[in-house]
Amino acid sequence: MSFIKMELKKIHEDKRGYIYLVKDLLDGGKEFTFLEIKKGYARGGCMHSEDEYFVVLAGKIKYIHGDLEEIVSMGESKKIPAREPHAFIALEDSIVSEWGVTTEEKEKDKKDPKLRGLIDKINKK
Repeated sequence: MSFIKMELKKIHEDKRGYIYLVKDLLDGGKEFTFLEIKKGYARGGCMHSEDEYFVVLAGKIKYIHGDLEEIVSMGESKKIPAREPHAFIALEDSIVSEWGVTTEEKEKDKKDPKLRGLIDKINKK
């Protein structure tokens, strides 16, 4: 039996929580990240040219995508279609894992002005 050795690297920290990257887990430079989002805060407002996936590992979030909103709880997962603006709002302290987009894609990700404005408003506490 062989095990995968995972190295977690904290890549961001602010009042909303932390973002950790699992180094070299996926092929093709695709990121696998853990987002710790504190209750009442939001992350996102972006869209990517590739599909992305996420699972809520702890807590509960409001998942905004396009013009839709849905509650996603611990253990539930979703696919974020390419070019769909999306964001997460933590309804409880939450941990979300997301994967499927390369580092380069995230660095040049496009922000949706309307959704990003909502995210900024939520986080101004």
